[in-house]
Amino acid sequence: MRRDSWWLIGILVLAALIRLALWLQPLHLPANDEVEYLTVARDLLAGRGWSFYERYHWLRAPLYPLWLAGSLWLAGGDVWLAALPTIALSVLNVYLIYRLSHAIGDNVSPLVHRLAALVAAILLTHATFASLYMSETLFTTLFSAALWLLLAWRQRGARWPDWRIVAAGGLWGLALLTRSMPLYFTLVVAGWIAVVAAGHWRNLLRRPVTLLIGVTFAITALAVVAPWTIRNCLSYRSCILIETGLSYNVWAFNEPREDMATIFRVLENIPDPSERAAYATARGLARLREDPTIMLRKLWPNWLAIWRVKAIQDRFLLTDYRADPPPLIFLAALIFDDLLYGLIAVGGIAALVYAACRRRAPAMLLGLWLAYFIAVSLVTHGEGRYRHFIFCALIPYAARAWLALPALACRRHQLAMATALAAAGAVGLSVLLAYHWEYAIQGGARSVWRLSGDLARAAGDLPRAAASYRQALAVQPTPDGYVALGHTLRAQGDTAGASDAYRAAIRSNILYPPPYVYLGDLLRETGQLDEARRVYRPQYVSEQTVLDLAWRDTLPVAQTVINVGDGLDFGYLSGFYPAEELAGARARWTGTAARIRVPATARVARLRVAALRPDAPVVGHICSEGRCSSFTIGVAWRWLIVQLPPVTTTSPLREIELRVTPWPAPDGRELGIVIEMVEVR
Repeated sequence: MRRDSWWLIGILVLAALIRLALWLQPLHLPANDEVEYLTVARDLLAGRGWSFYERYHWLRAPLYPLWLAGSLWLAGGDVWLAALPTIALSVLNVYLIYRLSHAIGDNVSPLVHRLAALVAAILLTHATFASLYMSETLFTTLFSAALWLLLAWRQRGARWPDWRIVAAGGLWGLALLTRSMPLYFTLVVAGWIAVVAAGHWRNLLRRPVTLLIGVTFAITALAVVAPWTIRNCLSYRSCILIETGLSYNVWAFNEPREDMATIFRVLENIPDPSERAAYATARGLARLREDPTIMLRKLWPNWLAIWRVKAIQDRFLLTDYRADPPPLIFLAALIFDDLLYGLIAVGGIAALVYAACRRRAPAMLLGLWLAYFIAVSLVTHGEGRYRHFIFCALIPYAARAWLALPALACRRHQLAMATALAAAGAVGLSVLLAYHWEYAIQGGARSVWRLSGDLARAAGDLPRAAASYRQALAVQPTPDGYVALGHTLRAQGDTAGASDAYRAAIRSNILYPPPYVYLGDLLRETGQLDEARRVYRPQYVSEQTVLDLAWRDTLPVAQTVINVGDGLDFGYLSGFYPAEELAGARARWTGTAARIRVPATARVARLRVAALRPDAPVVGHICSEGRCSSFTIGVAWRWLIVQLPPVTTTSPLREIELRVTPWPAPDGRELGIVIEMVEVR
C-alpha cells in the first residue's frame, strides 16, 4: 500500500475517533431544526406520512427526514444509536474533501491533499454536526460527491459520454432534496459543464453540442427531484417544487411588523403548504414594496452572519443548552473551531480568488458557488451553521494557501495576487468583527478555572477545588459553576454551603433542572423532607425531567420503603411518569421498562401494583441480578411479592427491573402498570 494511502487511513481513523468521542457523551437535548426532523421521522415510522407539515410553518425538503427515519428504524428507535449512520457520513466527508483536493489539480504536493483531509477531520464544526439530527452532514456528502465527480470528469479530459456527468446529476438532485439552496445554481453548473466540454466559452457557438452535456446533468438532477414535486402537486392545491422555506424567509426576515410568534401562529393555521407559502410570500413582498430599503439594511448584518462563529445550541452537544460546555471541549472549540475556521475562511478565499483570477476551471466552479451562496445569504438571511455549505470549496483551497500559494504565485499574476489578498483581508476583517470576543474570553477563563477545579477534585484536594470553582464564578457566574462548587462543599461536609450554592444555581437560571435535583437530594438526606418535596416539584421545570435526571445524576440513601409519587421518590425510579391520583392512591405509571433502586441487602420485595388499563390483566416480568420471573396483574390493587437473588454488586443499592407490554394511551404515552409503594426486607 502506498505511503499516501496510509496517511489517509490514519486521518480517517482520527476523524472517526473524534466523532465517536463526542457521540459518547450523554445524549444531547434536541434544538433548532432537530425537534422538527425527529418529529417528522417518527411520523414516517408510525405511518403518519408528512402530516406534520399540515400544521407547521413551512414544508421541508424530504430526504433528510427519510434518512433519519431509516436511521431510527435500524437503531430500533434508539435516538442515540440513530446518529451512527450520520457519523459514518461525516467520516466519508473527510475522504471527499481529500478527493476534491486531488480533483482540483494544480500539481501541488501530496501534503496539500493530506492537510485538506486533516483539517476536515479535526474541524469541530464537522465533528459536532455528525451527532446532531440536522441535514447539514447529509447535504455535504451529496453535494461534495457531485462536485468531485464533475471535477474528476474535467480532470479526465471532459469527454462525452461519461457516466460521471449522470452520476453527478443524480447526486445533485439528492442534494436538492436535502436542502434546496443550490436549485438555481444548477443552471450555472450546466453552463460550466458546457464551457469545459467546449474548451472555452467562445467555442460554444462552434460546438453547440456541448450544451447538451450540461443539459444532461440538469435533466438528471431534476428527474431525481420530480417524484417529490409530482407528489406535492397531487397532495396540495398547487405545485411545490421542493420546499417552502424561501417563502417563510421572505416574510420572517424582511423586518415584518408581526413578531415571530404571530407569524408562526398565522402560518400554522393554514393547513395547505402551497397556500401557506403563497400567503407568506405575499406578506413579505408587500413589506418590501412598503419599504424597499429593507434589502439594503440587511446586507451588512447578513454579511457578518456568513462569517460568524455563532454561539448557539448546535455549537456543543449538551444535555441541556443552559449548561456549560465541558472545559476541555470549550477550550478545544476555541482552537479547532473558531481559530481554524478563521484560517480556513481567509486562506480558502485567498487561494480560491487567486485561482479564479487565473481562470482555473475548478476555481471558477467553486468560486461561482461561493458567490451564489453569499448572494442568497445576503438577500435572505445568514446563520453560522450555513458555513457547512462552503467548506467543500474553502478547505481544499485553504490547504493550498497555507502550503502552495507562494509557490503558485509568480510575477506575471501580481494583479491576481493583489485581488486575492484584498478579498482575504476583507473576509478576515469580517471574521474579527463578527466574532463573539466577550463570550470567548469569559468562557475561556471560566473553563480554565473549572478545569483546574476538576483536576484538584479528582486528586482529592477539595479546598483547592472549591477555590478554583469560586474563581470561575468570579469570571462568569453560571448554574453549572455553582453546582460544581456545591458538589465540592457537600463532599467536604459543608451541607449549609452546598445548599447555598445549589440555591444560587437555581436563582441564576430557574429553567435549568439539575440544581433542583441536587438540592432536593441534599435536603432529603439531611431530613428536611417538606422542603425537599417543594424543591423536587419546581414551577418552571417538568417533573418528568427532574425524575429522569435524579436517576441519572444522584445515588440516594437506601430506603426499605419507597412511597411512589409522594414527592420523595426521585432518584429511586427510572422509566416512570409523573405522579397522579390513580384509583384512590398517589402513584405513578411505568412505561415499557421501569427500574427501581432498593437496598443491596434486600432479599424480598413487595410492590403494590395495579394494571389500570382497558386490556387488563397484564402479563409482565420482574428481574434482578439477571434472574426474572413472570407475573399477571389485574385492575385491582394487589401486592406483588418477589424473592430477590443474592447480590453481586458492591454498591449500597441494587436494581429491580419490570418489563410490561405497553398500552398506547390517548395522550401519546406508552403505559405499563401503576405502582403505589415498594417495600423490601
